[in-house]
Amino acid sequence: MTQYDVDMFVAEVDQLVTQAGQAHGAERVELLARAASSAIDPLRRIELLMLVADAAGRAAHAAAGSARKGEGRPQGEPVTYEQIGIAAGLTRDVVYRQHVHGAALSWPPARRGVSTGRSAPSRPQGEAEPRSEVPT
Repeated sequence: MTQYDVDMFVAEVDQLVTQAGQAHGAERVELLARAASSAIDPLRRIELLMLVADAAGRAAHAAAGSARKGEGRPQGEPVTYEQIGIAAGLTRDVVYRQHVHGAALSWPPARRGVSTGRSAPSRPQGEAEPRSEVPT
């Protein structure tokens, strides 16, 4: 690959990142993903992929808010945290906490394939999980 080709890819990546900076939601995710795909430098690709992950979580958070309001739904019917959890692969409680108290939706570390270093259950066997007071 010639220096000209590399420079062309760098310019394209920079242009996509600039466009992503002005976009929101799924459009931002798409632009950042295209930039990451075009990046030649592995460190730049890592940076962009991390931005994709962050943008995707924030876009999912915004989509959950819209869904809760019934925006874009048949007859404007709002969805429950349980329905969002099913769509996102999360529990209702996690969706509620992340939506109400956070800025993004994300899978827990184990679901992402990340070891937390814990080998034992967090509560003694046989002990019931605490009941949640999460609205539906």
